[in-house]
Amino acid sequence: MAAVAEPQAVRENERMITESFASPKPPATTRLTFEQATRLANGRLFELIQGRMIFKMPDDQHADAQGALCIELGIYFKANPIGRVRPEYMLRLWPENPYEGRMPDLSVILKENFKQERYGSRAPDLAIEILSRDDDRNALFEKARLYLENGSRVVWIVDPFQKGVMVITPDGRHWVTDTLTCPELLPGFSITVKDIFPE
Repeated sequence: MAAVAEPQAVRENERMITESFASPKPPATTRLTFEQATRLANGRLFELIQGRMIFKMPDDQHADAQGALCIELGIYFKANPIGRVRPEYMLRLWPENPYEGRMPDLSVILKENFKQERYGSRAPDLAIEILSRDDDRNALFEKARLYLENGSRVVWIVDPFQKGVMVITPDGRHWVTDTLTCPELLPGFSITVKDIFPE
């Protein structure tokens, strides 16, 4: 038995020495499924993009703007029960694709499109993304395109640093720095842009 084991040990040592001098192989890219990412996240907020988990880490100005908008929209819906606002609501827009999940900073869902489901299967009527210091603006515009292709009618990209809001619809985009409205979805709603960004 020992006589057989010794040549195997020698061969294993030779293989390890040979591989140590070989050119290194790039590590295999591991894609996470939504279920795997959820377990790994352990309650932390994340998005899943092509199997890559990205944690959401809002900064102070992001949090302030999110709070201000959530309060104003909540007050609006209390007086006008046509929908609701959900902060950090996970979307599974492609239920057949286990490698994707998106989470707008705020999701406004009108009553006719509301479903009681754990994860949203349709993009919100109004999707709101708020810029943080480390965010990639191009990535936010890509998310806006994605939302519009999957049910959103309007997307707001809120910029606490430029003190304005980019309003994006299927027909175009425009920059707002005075009064923010959304007549096509929220009749009578308005907020002064400077009130989104408390000093």
